[in-house]
Amino acid sequence: MKLSPAELREARIAGLIVVGLLLFIFETYIPRPIPWLKFGLANIATLIALYWLGWRAALTVAVFRIFIGAFFTGMLFSPGFFLSFSGGLSATLVMIVLFQLRSVGLLTVSIAGALTHNIAQLILAVYWLFGNPVLWYLLPYLLLTALITGSITGGFSYYLLQRLKQHFSTPI
Repeated sequence: MKLSPAELREARIAGLIVVGLLLFIFETYIPRPIPWLKFGLANIATLIALYWLGWRAALTVAVFRIFIGAFFTGMLFSPGFFLSFSGGLSATLVMIVLFQLRSVGLLTVSIAGALTHNIAQLILAVYWLFGNPVLWYLLPYLLLTALITGSITGGFSYYLLQRLKQHFSTPI
């Protein structure tokens, strides 16, 4: 049975949602040197969706991944969910804008997404969750970790996109 182009696109989006969920689950088992530090490996699925299938697919992957991941971890509509959702949605929107401008590369888009994710979460934590401006002292550490984790996820995403170009005849 041959899939129509629309069905193939939907299957690829669904596959990227699953990959994002698997990376999210895998990341929970990686020991963290700092309690709040996560590598954001699930963002690889969003970056691949953005560069392979476009901005609508990236937004779909990010939103579904966050909601389904929160549901399965029992965190849906908890403060942690809202932190994750605000960070993930704002990061995806910034990555979409940068991607649309076509003036920077994938690594820069990934780093900008990681920076945005951390800043959005900090803003929500300071003004809504804790109401404590002392949390702003975390900003330099969050920015440094975002540079590192954004580089890691961007590098993996670039590598995987190159592999996809080799294995699929459809344009990426």
